[in-house]
Formats: sequence, structure tokens, C-alpha cells
Amino acid sequence: SSGINAEYGAIAAAYMAYHYHIDTVSTDPEGFWLFYNKPYIRITPYLVGIIGGWFYWAWGDVIVKNINSTPKHIRVILAVPVWIIACTVEYAVVYGVYPDFQLTIKQQEVPRVDGITYQSLARIGWALALITQVILCQCSLGGFINSLLSWKGWLVLSRLTYPVYLIHIGLLAIITLQMRGAFFFQPAFQMAVFYLGILCISYLWGAVLYLMVELPVAKLERILYR
Repeated sequence: SSGINAEYGAIAAAYMAYHYHIDTVSTDPEGFWLFYNKPYIRITPYLVGIIGGWFYWAWGDVIVKNINSTPKHIRVILAVPVWIIACTVEYAVVYGVYPDFQLTIKQQEVPRVDGITYQSLARIGWALALITQVILCQCSLGGFINSLLSWKGWLVLSRLTYPVYLIHIGLLAIITLQMRGAFFFQPAFQMAVFYLGILCISYLWGAVLYLMVELPVAKLERILYR
């Protein structure tokens, strides 16, 4: 059912991008409320993640065992192109819209096919690329990337992910609504300072929210269901 729902989400994204003329870098507030924040649009990568988690739970041990029984040079030959494809997809999702962004700056029309393709496939492509990389790391084919992602320091930050997600939305809204002038993306240093400030404040209040709400509730849940 998760796969079917993910397909419905992609189809809905394609239809809405076509019907409402939403391109890859749309800054229209109406497009934001119609498209960007809708759960049936944003849920697709989560559904793909659920499918990926189930797939690894069901077949992960078999896959790892078969790969480990393969000669090392063959594993490397097979893993390298898969890594390249996964990284290329991620790069395309994040930076592939740059040409369309330049068209928007020049007040030129962005091809509709770009918006339909990107809005319907970008989230699914990003999720599939991440799942592929996780499985490669679990099969000891991640190299230094696996060592980096296995750093125990990420455990602390990962526990704050959800409260930070909840807080940063309201924080961005408050700061944006209180601005007394236009905000420009150039110079890049201004954007970097803005981003780092939001990041630090979000993690600070995310830690407070985790310690005051999420952690006590989790401990209470363990007591109740012991």
C-alpha cells in the first residue's frame, strides 16, 4: 500500500504542477499553499523509506550474505557505478534546477515539462538514492562514507531532528514576517549567516523541546508499557 500511495503522490504532484503551472523554482505564495506543504505531495519520500526499511528487514541478511561471498574486486566493480548513479540523482535533485533558476531571474518562462518532471519525481528519486546508499553501506561497500555516517556524534543530532523540524518552520515565519526590507540571496555571505543563525537557534530550542517534552514522554511510555 505504501508503494501505491507513493505512486498516487507522484501522479498528484505531476497533475498539480501541470494544472497550476508550478515550475521547479516557483516562488509564488499561492503555489506554496497549493502544492509545497500538502501532505499527499510531501509524503512520497516517507513512503519510499517505509518500503526500503521493509525491504531491508525482509531481504537484508540475504543480500549482505550473498554480496560478502562475492570476490572483493567484483563487489567494487558493481558498487562504483551504483554509487555514481545515486550521487548523480541527489546532485540533480538539489542543483539540477539551477538553469531554471537562472531563467526565473531573467524573467523568462521555465519549460512546463521541467516543472512536471521535477515535482513528480524529485522526492522519490532522492529517497531511492538514499536507500541505495544505506544498503551499500550495510553491505560494507561504503568506504569512508560509511565511516563518516557511522560516527557516533550523529546519534545526538539525530535525536533532535524532529523537534528541530517543528521549530524551524515557526522560526522562519517569525523572522520573515518581521523583516523591514527585502532579503536578497546575494551576496552569498548574507545567506550563509542567515542559514547558520536559523540552524543554531533551531537546534538550541530543539534540544530544550526534546529534554522537556519528548524525553519525559518516552520514559513515561516505557513505564506504562513495561
